[in-house]
Amino acid sequence: MGNEPAGKDRGLFTALTKHGTDMSVFEHETFMRGDILIREGTDADALYLVESGRFRVEKSGVHLADIGAGNPVGEIAFFTGEKRTADVIAARDSVVLRLKRNEYEALCRRDPDIAQATLAVLAGRLAETSRRVTADETPPPAQSIALVPAGDGTLPEGLAERLLDSLRLYCTPRAVTLDAFRDALGDASYDSGQAIAWLSDREREADCLVYVADPDDGDWTRTAIRQADQVLMVSPAGPPPAHSEIERFMFDLLPAENRRLLLVHPQRSEWVRGTDAWLESRPCFMHHHLCLSDDDDLQRLARFLCGRAVGVVCSGGGAFGSVQVGVYKAMREAGVPLDIFGGTSVGSAMAAAFSMGLDSDEIDRRTEEIFVKSGALSRLTVPRYGLLDHTEFDRYLRMSYTEGNIEDLWLPYFAVVSDLSYNTKEVMRTGPLWQAVRASCAIPAALPPFYTKEGRMLADGGMLDNMPYKTMHSLKDGPNVIIGIRRSRPQLFDVDYFALPGRAGLIRAYLLPFGKILPRAPGLMSTILRSFLVNQAARDLELKPEDLLIRPDPPDGLGFMNWERHGELYDMGYKLACETIEDPGPHAAAVSALMTLARINLERGIERPAARAEKETPEDAAARVADQSAPLDRA
Repeated sequence: MGNEPAGKDRGLFTALTKHGTDMSVFEHETFMRGDILIREGTDADALYLVESGRFRVEKSGVHLADIGAGNPVGEIAFFTGEKRTADVIAARDSVVLRLKRNEYEALCRRDPDIAQATLAVLAGRLAETSRRVTADETPPPAQSIALVPAGDGTLPEGLAERLLDSLRLYCTPRAVTLDAFRDALGDASYDSGQAIAWLSDREREADCLVYVADPDDGDWTRTAIRQADQVLMVSPAGPPPAHSEIERFMFDLLPAENRRLLLVHPQRSEWVRGTDAWLESRPCFMHHHLCLSDDDDLQRLARFLCGRAVGVVCSGGGAFGSVQVGVYKAMREAGVPLDIFGGTSVGSAMAAAFSMGLDSDEIDRRTEEIFVKSGALSRLTVPRYGLLDHTEFDRYLRMSYTEGNIEDLWLPYFAVVSDLSYNTKEVMRTGPLWQAVRASCAIPAALPPFYTKEGRMLADGGMLDNMPYKTMHSLKDGPNVIIGIRRSRPQLFDVDYFALPGRAGLIRAYLLPFGKILPRAPGLMSTILRSFLVNQAARDLELKPEDLLIRPDPPDGLGFMNWERHGELYDMGYKLACETIEDPGPHAAAVSALMTLARINLERGIERPAARAEKETPEDAAARVADQSAPLDRA
């Protein structure tokens, strides 16, 4: 094994080897994935140096830092004499050097550069820790993944090669197979120091390593799992098989956040079925549906793994949800690949339509049908459970979103709701799609809450999080399009408070419509929706450079319940998004990230909706719209 690890960032290792220090004099220790090197609260009797592999630092379950080859571990307590301040756990099979205090002091007397190098690493580590503690927890791009079949099956033929081709669009990947290992190291043991060093060197040579399981060598597959940031469990769609012995090993070693499920389908259908059984048997951070008739789904997966997936976040805002449809149209026409959708209140409804792949014009047509022609949100009822009759609204939601489940969508989706049983924010990523939308849209007092079969009382997500961009951050890294509503100037009302009638006056006004005119003050639903925006405006937005925030000012005189003006809002969102793409101004970093991905799509020959429409005959267009309209029309 060489003294010096490969790669550009050699840290303290470089200082130690600068004058030919013989590293063999130090004690070497090997740690398998999941082994604990340091426990919080223990005495600091030694300083460790990572020779190969990787460790993660955790405190109270919070991931603080990753420590790779060439860097010290445990230096804070070692220098201060205090107890260890965090747990340090092997994130790969790893080898460390153990330096006792007298050994380290002797080295520093011989070469002062070693102390300076240690202090430089310590300063960088403290800065990184502070960043992770104050920022929301975004999953980092995977540096190593393992392709492992679910059950006792095998990987689909050619899947590894096609995934590597997709990853190459966004990063520099490298495959690690059993044959490559044997060609390099012969019969070396998988857990030997020589093997651990070779695998660590391969990781430093690429942005992402892809370990490929071997059906005839379980020990190699276990080794691949121990090295992986993300294990991709792969299986043909259908009833889930029993767990294999390899899977049981993986479940014991890796938490759900380090696992993804890939279900391979022979053809692309409108809805997938049966995903709930898979998620129950194999809990994971995220699942992905793959149709291998083309590379679209593989490239979407690659964007998630490389931290380049594009999210669309839709806020609450009543009729202003039509703005989101216009932005969606502009992004699709620009060729931006939209990979995951989520929202609150009306934003959950629009995001659900986006996840279903509906055309923007069809979504606008359904808005007209549901909110204008049918008046599904304007039917008053006896105010026992809510002011509005929810049954008509529910009927249209079921027609629009069918009985499909969220997990059966081809594109990932979430809806934010307020759980009034536990007084918490709930992110719904599974279960019936229409019920998630209904719960997220349950405007307090206007509509009854949605009650689950477990007895939970769910209401409008806007009460707790009207713009759930942090939820999107927690699911993926990469650019996001965040669509909301703002009022950059106050809206004042010419209302005489003392002229507002009481109960008797209101009854007379409704019974005698040609009598005294009621004051033009906002109604109950408008007031409630405005309160959600106050909650949103009171918080500072913690956006990232690649977050594109599109938040137009609503036109004067246009309120949250003015659904009849949905077309005007649709056009406003489209125009503003197109203008932002053309002249991004302060959003340059975000637009650049989105357009880079759009260019990759165009280079692959994927047609934008606008280009497709130019080639489409009127008959083809009519057939496409009819297909999308069918669920609504059949009712």
